[in-house]
Amino acid sequence: SGTILGPGRTPLVVSGFYRMQQAPWTMVIFAPGRSILAPIVEFRFYYSLAVLGSILLLILFIRFMVCRTVRAISSISSTAEMVARGEYTTLPAAGRDEIGQLVHSFNAMVQGLKERDFIRNTFGRYVDQAFAQRLMQQPESQRLGGNKRVVAILMSDLRHFTALCENLRPEEIIRIINRYLSAMIPVIQDHQGIIVDFFGDGILTFFDPLDSPIEEAVQNAGQCALRMQAAMSDLNHAFLNRGRPTLQMGIGLHAGEVVVGNIGSESRVKYGIVGAPVNLAQRIQAEARPGEIVASESFLHYSGDAWPPLQESTLQLKGIAQPVKLFVIARFAAGDEDNLTE
Repeated sequence: SGTILGPGRTPLVVSGFYRMQQAPWTMVIFAPGRSILAPIVEFRFYYSLAVLGSILLLILFIRFMVCRTVRAISSISSTAEMVARGEYTTLPAAGRDEIGQLVHSFNAMVQGLKERDFIRNTFGRYVDQAFAQRLMQQPESQRLGGNKRVVAILMSDLRHFTALCENLRPEEIIRIINRYLSAMIPVIQDHQGIIVDFFGDGILTFFDPLDSPIEEAVQNAGQCALRMQAAMSDLNHAFLNRGRPTLQMGIGLHAGEVVVGNIGSESRVKYGIVGAPVNLAQRIQAEARPGEIVASESFLHYSGDAWPPLQESTLQLKGIAQPVKLFVIARFAAGDEDNLTE
């Protein structure tokens, strides 16, 4: 059996033959080519249309995906420029594909930068990062205003530094101040203190109990004061070895109810404290002699028997209506660390 195609691109005639096995005959059939091949021609036509349609759809799909990718990258690029200018803008979610993962990572980066800058602008560079994260979990830490609560306050200041500066060059004064602050700031951070401000060579710090008892903050403040005086002794050793003048510091400690929160405006804010106890802490500090740590009665009340006073006095402090009881809880001489207790 077999098939024979006639001449022509579409054969004019198609013939087929079949040799019969039961008889010595062969059957031969002739038919017009268009009739026989019509289904094949039709299939080829529609197949070609389907292929062309598929190619067109594939091109449109590729174009759509490329345009989507380009738009996403352009959006990320323009948003990144905004972030570089300090405008922390996130992108809408974009699915779960690679572009969606990129957008998610970009938003996470922006959120991290936003939190970092919030910590830096609100809490400054003078708060331990781990403690700053604890502060951010407090509702009032992220809005202007604050709440009243009892905190421990530490105020330190160098003694006779103004007179010392008269014999030094300005750059030498700045170098000494920077060395002094570089020694004090890590100590304050280690004890979870929050530095509110620098007043020349003075440091105002408070210890926020947050969700802990005030006694814990008072303990941190007292230990911090002792460590600061010990660090001052180490610093003076280094100054003596380099032929520089030594420094002496007085520290005042107090505990009282203040307003704790963000102070400032929407454009510039600082986490700090406001209230009469701040002024009292400054007055107590002024009464501390070089190397002394002086505490108020309120501070010792919350500290228990941690620091038995070395000396007690009752003074009429400037700007304070009633006489105030003050207690010297430690006294350091230059290079002396014997008073450091845990």
